[in-house]
Amino acid sequence: MKASSDRTVEAGRVADAAGEVPVRVLAAGDRLVGIAEEREETMALRATVAVCTYNGAERLPRVLAALERQTFLTESWEVVVVDNASTDETVSVVEGWLGRSDCRMSGRVVTEGNQGLSFARERAAREARGEVVCFVDDDNVPSPDWLELAVGAFARRVNAGVIGGKVEACWEAAPTPLAEAVAGFALAIVDLGPHPVLVDGTGSGIVGAGMCVRRGLLLRIFDEFRFRERISDRRGNDLISGGDLAVSVAARMLGMECWYEPGMRMEHVLPPSRMAKPYLLRLFSGIGRGQAALRRLHDWRARSPLAWLIGLKDLMRWVAGDLRGPDDGKGGETADLARDLHELRQAQTLGRATQALRWPLN
Repeated sequence: MKASSDRTVEAGRVADAAGEVPVRVLAAGDRLVGIAEEREETMALRATVAVCTYNGAERLPRVLAALERQTFLTESWEVVVVDNASTDETVSVVEGWLGRSDCRMSGRVVTEGNQGLSFARERAAREARGEVVCFVDDDNVPSPDWLELAVGAFARRVNAGVIGGKVEACWEAAPTPLAEAVAGFALAIVDLGPHPVLVDGTGSGIVGAGMCVRRGLLLRIFDEFRFRERISDRRGNDLISGGDLAVSVAARMLGMECWYEPGMRMEHVLPPSRMAKPYLLRLFSGIGRGQAALRRLHDWRARSPLAWLIGLKDLMRWVAGDLRGPDDGKGGETADLARDLHELRQAQTLGRATQALRWPLN
């Protein structure tokens, strides 16, 4: 008798392309033969790539093409596209792509009727069959080895609960000075250097573009931290944010680590519409609102009437900033850029204040 992997082994575990798998011992004459157990967990997927999308019909083909180029073993991962109540042809586009006879990946599309990125991420976690859930936005283009490196990083770092990588800007037009100035803060562009970094601190975390989380941890976070009530994240055209940072904060509260792995690279496609000042003003307001919602996760005061005092404090900061005006020329900035950045920061502060002042409705 031969082992299923065509190898004779000792009892215990045997390594294959997907990692270590359990073996059982069978009697074969006078010798013992180890055979990989033909149970469901032996063939369990190592990873689920979750693509959460709202009206992404035009953007998704580029993302799906990049996923088809992944070097990770096809049998070891799946893709789940979560349609977050889109009104375009998202579902038919995905079904058409995955239904091709020459499609090189296994996947499916599901619909989450509750709008909000946190709802979509939770649905992805509950649909996933992989040990690790790797999130890709519908405007992200991962490098071919991205998924393989992500799974390898979790294998090396047993205490890591959340891992993310380098996110580079793919500008579809020449970026404006304002967009370039805020890209690292507001447009999910990430470069923490050439070496792995332990990401720690209350206000820090792994961005949603390329965020990878152990599935068991992710389910525990959604079950214990009440994201559905506290943090909806992006909701249709509403730009409130913070759900990705909330995952990192909750993971650390549960004793897990968050890591930046520079080898995990992806591009964030940024069209001209996301460089426009009106969009950025809405975005910064949403960031501020998300910061107030995130605070409810880790600060008991934000879950009590003291939230009003926190909101009033931010409101006073906004009034003071409005009276003071921009600091022209700060850090070598042009006067126009300084004024624009001041307006964005003011929008963020006001968004944070108004969200906190909505307690207990926020």
